[in-house]
Amino acid sequence: MARVLVIVDEPNISLVLKIAISEEGHEVLTASNGRAGLELLDQTPAPDIVFVDLCLPGLSGSVVAETIHADKRLRDIPVVIITGSIPNSDNFPPPECYRALISKPFDLMLVLDLIEKLTVPAKENPAALCPPVYLAGTLTCLI
Repeated sequence: MARVLVIVDEPNISLVLKIAISEEGHEVLTASNGRAGLELLDQTPAPDIVFVDLCLPGLSGSVVAETIHADKRLRDIPVVIITGSIPNSDNFPPPECYRALISKPFDLMLVLDLIEKLTVPAKENPAALCPPVYLAGTLTCLI
C-alpha cells in the first residue's frame, strides 16, 4: 500500500481524504499548510504520492510542487494539484512539477484511482509517466 501525503488547509476536506484513503489500506499523513507539508517530506520513508491544494496559507501549493521537483531526493514523487481555481500560468507550477490536476469539487474515486495509477512502477503502468492534461474537471492522460 502507498504512503500518501495530503497538504490541504480545509479541515473537512483533509478529514474526508484521510478517511477515504486510509480505508483503502494506505498510510495517510496530513499537513494544513505548505511549510508543514515540506517538513513531513523530510521524514523517512518519503511518501509515495503527494496531494497538495494550490491555495494554501504561507507557502502555496505551487511553491510546494516546485520545491519537491527541485529536490533530487523527492522529484520522482508524483504530485497531484487540487484546486478550485481556473488553471492559468500565474498561479500554477510548471507542468513538469506535477503529474495530475483535480478540481474541486472532486470525486473521491478519482483520488483513489490516481493513487493506484501513479504509485505503480512505470514499467507496470506507462501512464504513470504521462504529462498532466486538464479537461473539464477530470484528469485525462494522453499517451
